[in-house]
Amino acid sequence: MSKGFRTFQAAQNSWDTQLYFPTSPSFLKDWEARIMSAQAQFGSLTPAQRAEFLLLIHAFIQTDKSKIQALYTKESGLSAVRFEAEFKRLSHTILLFAEHIQKISWEKQTELAEEGKTLIKKRLPIGPVLVLGSSNFPLAYSTMGGDSVAALAAGCCVVLKAHPMHVGTSVAVANCVARAIDTLGLPSAIFSHVIDNTYHWASTFAQHPHIQAIGFTGSIKGGRALMDLAAQRPAPIPVFAEMGSLNPVLILADYPTDFLAVAAEKLASSICTDAGQFCTKSGLLLVHESHFEDFKKALLSALGQQAAVPMLHPDIYQKFEARKRQVFQVKGVVQHQTTQHAQGLLGRWALVQTDPAQLLQEPTLREEVFGPFVVLSTFSTEAQLGELFGALGGQLTCSVFCAAPEQISPALQNTISQKAGRVILNGVPTGVSVDLAMHHGGPYPASSDARFSAVGPDSIMRFSKEVCWQFHH
Repeated sequence: MSKGFRTFQAAQNSWDTQLYFPTSPSFLKDWEARIMSAQAQFGSLTPAQRAEFLLLIHAFIQTDKSKIQALYTKESGLSAVRFEAEFKRLSHTILLFAEHIQKISWEKQTELAEEGKTLIKKRLPIGPVLVLGSSNFPLAYSTMGGDSVAALAAGCCVVLKAHPMHVGTSVAVANCVARAIDTLGLPSAIFSHVIDNTYHWASTFAQHPHIQAIGFTGSIKGGRALMDLAAQRPAPIPVFAEMGSLNPVLILADYPTDFLAVAAEKLASSICTDAGQFCTKSGLLLVHESHFEDFKKALLSALGQQAAVPMLHPDIYQKFEARKRQVFQVKGVVQHQTTQHAQGLLGRWALVQTDPAQLLQEPTLREEVFGPFVVLSTFSTEAQLGELFGALGGQLTCSVFCAAPEQISPALQNTISQKAGRVILNGVPTGVSVDLAMHHGGPYPASSDARFSAVGPDSIMRFSKEVCWQFHH
């Protein structure tokens, strides 16, 4: 394990002076000694008691907001405006779950008089959960982000592995959780915070028999590695991984020409905001041939108005630049990119223009480029769209710009529904609402299990199980 490591100050293009040390190997034995009793106690709390715990965490996070913001902006390079948006989302998520778990039914009962028995089906916590902090959302998908909140709301103890590039932010939020635990006199093992800049703790806990589920937001490579580790265990466990997605956008023939410039502006923002470091960034634009030239002109103009901002850390920046070069090397594509001077970790937008035949032939064009990058192609028929979608992997989203959504053919509706977990009509996919009706997931590799959402109250289903008690009279 590393002797010490630093985070990166993206806005200053320099490494921080603060040195962080990985969690000691001795932590494991202490955790093993305490985790199962902690899980038994925490899992037996009533929904009202768990809600009280969540609300206290929320209160401490509000109290420490300025401290958290200072670390967040320093470590991520993200703006104060972005912090406010993500902090609001985090707060809303905690409050929503605290309310939700007190409303839903945790038991279902059926009387079978003729059979002389009663069935009571109880929804229970699945057990301790490993959550890995996400790089691109230091708050909303990290220490007390969607996975941790859902697991705690379900009654599961959490082991949180902080992302190494925003450890300070993670520690600050984890301290709020620890204070809530201490205030309520709960076992400290309910929430464990581990620090590591290698794969040691992630792989150790992913394979540990006490861990019963894993929550992950990140790359396909990272999610797949966790899925493989979990599947190789003597008793395999579920991995709820939210991974890569192109988030295709369709601009259909009936979309009004007068609105093309507005759509282009929305999509340029979706591609470039915060250097395009969103899992829902629009990465593939499929435009009907009747609109193609007008839309391309409007899009390039809108992209030209987008200012480059620093990417999160050197590893993300280097991978972005490498993937750009890889796509640019595909023979026959037309390249467009910003003229903004390269400086520090600036994520500078780029676009490649291709056609349906090349999209089908070149897998590189159908793979996500994480950052402000988009592939633009024309299409002519619905059958051609069906062929293109058949070559794509699972997607988190698909956006459709059209004049009459109700007139989208059943065949195209089915094609889209088979590939995407969320369909956006006349809008962009960035900006995921935390709400009961939201679904954030999709067929592999967008996520590891298309049946579950990583956002909203329904995400609690990932970290619970059902047990039926059958009483004979």
